[in-house]
Amino acid sequence: MKYIFENNYKKIDHNSWLDLVKESDVGSVFQFPEMYLFWEKQKECTPFVYAIKSTENKFLAICLIVVQYNGTRLKKYFSKRAIIYGGPVLSNDCNRQEVFKELIVGLNKNLKSKSIYAEFRNSHDFSDYDKLFQENKFEYLAYQNFKISLTDEEAIFANLTSEKRRQIRRSLREGVEISYENNYNNIEGVYKIIKSIYAERVKKPLPKLSFFNDLANQDFGNVVALLYQGKVIGGGFLVYDDKCVYDWYRGGMDRDYKHQYPSTLAAWAVIKFGIEKKLKEFDFMGAGLKDEEYGVRNFKAQYGGELVEHGRYQRVFRPIMFKTAKLGLKLLKR
Repeated sequence: MKYIFENNYKKIDHNSWLDLVKESDVGSVFQFPEMYLFWEKQKECTPFVYAIKSTENKFLAICLIVVQYNGTRLKKYFSKRAIIYGGPVLSNDCNRQEVFKELIVGLNKNLKSKSIYAEFRNSHDFSDYDKLFQENKFEYLAYQNFKISLTDEEAIFANLTSEKRRQIRRSLREGVEISYENNYNNIEGVYKIIKSIYAERVKKPLPKLSFFNDLANQDFGNVVALLYQGKVIGGGFLVYDDKCVYDWYRGGMDRDYKHQYPSTLAAWAVIKFGIEKKLKEFDFMGAGLKDEEYGVRNFKAQYGGELVEHGRYQRVFRPIMFKTAKLGLKLLKR
């Protein structure tokens, strides 16, 4: 069967695009056309979208890619990476092996001049396409994640460890309030906490405040703020579709508010958001590389979710620049 590879955003019908993402069992909010428009407004990134169509003009695959970079000049040049959040979207009604082959071949041709490397950060199981990834020089990285099935609140809460249940109850008794209001005070307050965590511990680039302000005010985004005695002491930023809520950025002032357990309550607040929206699943968005020590994995494990390994697939287009950029990131973390 013949397929058409489309890389012109203006030629991709938005309604057909959205329908495909919503109907596919591997669709996610990260591949929405509205997400493309969101990325288009942001600094230090450029979105691209590639599609596979049948000769009858039916959309069979969609892949939204964000080429991200940091700073200007040399720093910008050495930090360009193409990220596919959530993974590609494939129609439920097609020969997926054939369609994915067309997609990944076209993607390679188009991205190799735009970035140092490309990385699929999968929200679903793409192991059926492992051979095609390898044939197209993508290396598998064994990243893990936790997912929680959103049944009823009582059952989900009971599945948390006793320590987490105790901390959440204590936090609420102390008077910590959960706010989902997308006002500037909440957005700025949560951002400052996450920015501090990234500067002190994570040591990776973090988007500017304007990114999070825009995100929280999208139909698919929201802020979660924890308020204590009139101050924001924790929270996060989430995105969601009609199936799943994704815990994208989150943090708390645990050292300053030890008895209020802001990090613990912040994660629970995102889960509650999904329950109240009657979504099917909560996604922790990462638990590190398999067999590597990762404290965050231990934290997330206490919420009773299923540990999954959907992994990432990465192709390096410019090996020397990639090694240089990795060295720079290691030095930054010291």
